[in-house]
Amino acid sequence: MMGFRHWHIDGSDCCDEREAGGAVPRSSGLSRRGFLACGCAALAVSATGAAMIASTTAAEAQAGGAVLKVGHLPAGCVSHLLLAKKRDMFAEAGLTVEMTQFNGPADNLQALVAGAIDVMHNPWTTTMAAYGEGTKDLRIIGGSGLAGIELVAREGSVKNVNEFVAAAGKGLKVGTLKLDTLELVGYGTMAQNGKSYSDYAMTFFPSMVGMGEALASGAVDVCTLAQPYAESVVKQANGVYLANSNDVWGPEAPDCVINTLSGTIGAKGELLTRYMGVLKAAAKQFYGDFETALDDLQPIYGAPRDVLAIALKRQSPNPVIGDAGASGIRGGMKYLIELGYFKDHFADQVLDLSLQPTAA
Repeated sequence: MMGFRHWHIDGSDCCDEREAGGAVPRSSGLSRRGFLACGCAALAVSATGAAMIASTTAAEAQAGGAVLKVGHLPAGCVSHLLLAKKRDMFAEAGLTVEMTQFNGPADNLQALVAGAIDVMHNPWTTTMAAYGEGTKDLRIIGGSGLAGIELVAREGSVKNVNEFVAAAGKGLKVGTLKLDTLELVGYGTMAQNGKSYSDYAMTFFPSMVGMGEALASGAVDVCTLAQPYAESVVKQANGVYLANSNDVWGPEAPDCVINTLSGTIGAKGELLTRYMGVLKAAAKQFYGDFETALDDLQPIYGAPRDVLAIALKRQSPNPVIGDAGASGIRGGMKYLIELGYFKDHFADQVLDLSLQPTAA
């Protein structure tokens, strides 16, 4: 896939519906499979990284730390989680953090709902979709990744948002996924400028990798991608970034967030706060000395250092969702309602940020 050994994408739970042209159908009968469309680029943990995590978890358990089971995707939005593991920060906080990596957000969500894990790091759109379908005990309790969702154009196509808007009605070919943070970047950029899907030749892909390949081949002119895959496509196809999630639902735009169940909040609230406090401290170290953090993270991810550096700067830690981030999620929900996925704006019923450590 684009020549990088450690960049993976799992499309098994992505929506399988593809259309060209026109708007997204306003059907309320989307299946759970369709709702849980996969838009995650994966920055896979290497074998060396997995062994390190296992060793650290064993040391945490030996120290007698309280157990918290965490699900995550192989992605850049958990860099501070991995950094905390590498630097034994959970053991110091009296925690044993058992991590399970899932290939896609649907599997991560299923494990949470089944009680196999206590918390998950997952795209916020996945949580909203499941809540809207009836899983009413889901809650977003904190942040994980910031930005990293990109609107990308191929070489020889449009060069900026103004050109993208000016190309409306002229057959510009745009690709995205349905009901995903990726879709919000594309649709949101259009909506902010008075445009809609009917102004472009739309293709709705079943996976992000297909979009990246379509962009590189010229089958689409513009598409939505997540980091770090976006950077690999931009590099190899000489593409250009047009806009990102900060532009659409920012300025502090969460992509992946920390999720749990309402019952877990009652039963393990103190542990959840302690866990998020460690992530906040790890993020502070990440930002305070990025090169040293990269030294620790590169063997875990196993990706080339130069690519990893760009990817982790464009999709950086966001351990605490502040007022701006919460407002961004609410704004993103408005786009999902406009697209016909939901009738009600229930973001505040899902957001429960009372357990977060202080933002300072």
